[in-house]
Amino acid sequence: MSSNTMISLRPENVIRQLPWRLDSKAALGFLLLLATFSLVGWLYLSQASAVTTTSYRIDELRVELDQLKNQNASLSLEIAELEALSRVEARARDIGFEPTTGFEYLPVTHYPMPLESEATLYGATHIESSIDAYAVEVESPGWWVEKLDAFAAWLESE
Repeated sequence: MSSNTMISLRPENVIRQLPWRLDSKAALGFLLLLATFSLVGWLYLSQASAVTTTSYRIDELRVELDQLKNQNASLSLEIAELEALSRVEARARDIGFEPTTGFEYLPVTHYPMPLESEATLYGATHIESSIDAYAVEVESPGWWVEKLDAFAAWLESE
């Protein structure tokens, strides 16, 4: 038993044979739904791309920060090596400096003398023994006051 049914594949026959048919409102709704999902998908992918790009940039900056920290540490080590006392002394000798063997104190007029405890702290050899003389020296007008008085007199004369 064979059936002699023949199916035509012409476009007008195929459309008539489809079990579902779309009218214009359904097709428009389907297109709007497809456009909405496409837009949401595009927004998601663009944000995911921006997050990934930012993540890669952050990783690059972290690597750069680590490199700068390592460079800073090596420069600090180099500075410490250059500031070593033995190296500074050798460099000073190379340019002609020598350790001092003798030193001399120069007296300065109108300069207050330190107390005995301060003098021994700083290694001074000449100490004014009288605290009264120290107080008189401090209370007497010094060079600065004389210069200020001279400046004020000059201003008044002008």
